[in-house]
Amino acid sequence: MSLMRAYVRVKYGIYLDSSSDEEEKALLMFTQLCLDELLHIIRQPIPRKVQTRSLITRDRVWHDAKMMNDYITPGTGYTSRQFKQRLGMREGLFEKFLGKLLEVDPEWHQCPDGTDTMGHSPHMKLVVVMKCLCKSTAVDSVNDYTRMGATTIYMYLKIFFHTICMTFGETFGERYLREPTPGDFHRLLAKNAERGFPGMLGSVDCIQWP
Repeated sequence: MSLMRAYVRVKYGIYLDSSSDEEEKALLMFTQLCLDELLHIIRQPIPRKVQTRSLITRDRVWHDAKMMNDYITPGTGYTSRQFKQRLGMREGLFEKFLGKLLEVDPEWHQCPDGTDTMGHSPHMKLVVVMKCLCKSTAVDSVNDYTRMGATTIYMYLKIFFHTICMTFGETFGERYLREPTPGDFHRLLAKNAERGFPGMLGSVDCIQWP
């Protein structure tokens, strides 16, 4: 009991008598204090693990140079036919689209981020948009080539749609956003009939037919 009395005196500043009654009271007090401390520890909330943001070394400069070499630089990458197969349009229309995007929306310009690191180039932004639109490619599957996160790709897709609907009507509407003419209907019906789909004008169920 002397050890218990010393502990209570040091920890709680209570001086206990040496009589048996006092020792019994001290033992009860000591037991209650220990239980209170144990319950206090049990009731403490479990600290949450701090979620840190993972950093990916994207090396935008190297991948942008590779993209320019593959798609844009003449005579070094894909041919005109391969360019159209991958991006859904010819090089001239691609450059025309990009020039108009840079003209009407500053989001398409290459700008530095908060760490003064240059962001993605305008060509890379439009390439990733057209890859997702023309090939129905998931954004995660083009990240390894374009070095963009999924949220960034979705952002540029939304910006592209907004620009097309709100701004391009005046510039490209007469040719690309107009209503089809009777000649267009006959041409499309004849083309689809040659492919084995007579009477089909357009159907999303058949666009991937081999």
